[in-house]
Amino acid sequence: MWQQRVFIGNMQRFCLVEIGSTTSAGEVLQIVDGQGALEHGAGSGGWMVWEVSQDFGMERPIRNFELLSDVCGSWNTDKTVNLLVIKRTLLAPRLSISAMPASSPICSGYVQYEYKRGKWQKRWMELREHSIWLSKKDNTKDQTFLCSLSNFDAYFVTRVHKAPRSYVFAVKSTDSITFFENTSDYVHVFATGEGEGKNWVEKILLARSYVLYQERNVLSSGPSSSGLHRAGTRVQPGQRPAQPLVDVNPRNDVPVSAVGFQPGSLLAKRIP
Repeated sequence: MWQQRVFIGNMQRFCLVEIGSTTSAGEVLQIVDGQGALEHGAGSGGWMVWEVSQDFGMERPIRNFELLSDVCGSWNTDKTVNLLVIKRTLLAPRLSISAMPASSPICSGYVQYEYKRGKWQKRWMELREHSIWLSKKDNTKDQTFLCSLSNFDAYFVTRVHKAPRSYVFAVKSTDSITFFENTSDYVHVFATGEGEGKNWVEKILLARSYVLYQERNVLSSGPSSSGLHRAGTRVQPGQRPAQPLVDVNPRNDVPVSAVGFQPGSLLAKRIP
């Protein structure tokens, strides 16, 4: 357990909240609301806890079922610039459990991708199977995998960015940056028109919600649980499914030479 400052609306006022390993963002909302800190109360709707990642100049809404220990645990402990803020957003009903999509959202279109700081390229981007892919053209012949939403999420970019389009957003890892050998893989920035950008952010947020819901509310419940279920592993075209090379637990009554070894090989001969 630790005490965490949770700001209300802006940096002018905050509440001290005790957070543990199982404390969710929704529970923090209830605690702060119980202190009378939310205008018209949490029941008036639209309130969400936000992660403000000031070290990267971006922020995102934290879903009510997310654990704050996971969010705060990914922060750089050498810096104290990141914080939690409670504020209203139109995304609140879209990111609630009751609005969980029945399948992972898909989206595609051209974006400007910042492949190097200050350097941009036009790329065709696809969101599918809760992962993001990039290619030079919409025929996707040279498509490459960028990141998976199992450990990346959408962020609104708040720091002024010199970009070729008006609306800038990002996908950033929800893990610690220390897990990345190449820190340029930790965050990916895009620029589009405003309408396109807002659509991308919402679709990515929903796809991430879908992944989190499966991992924390379905898989842990076992096969008898109701609701969404993760699809089985898919075999990519041209890829053979993995199979054991030998039977490591042969029946005692089967000769060693019958366990799939080539006749005449050393392994096919019985050991006296």
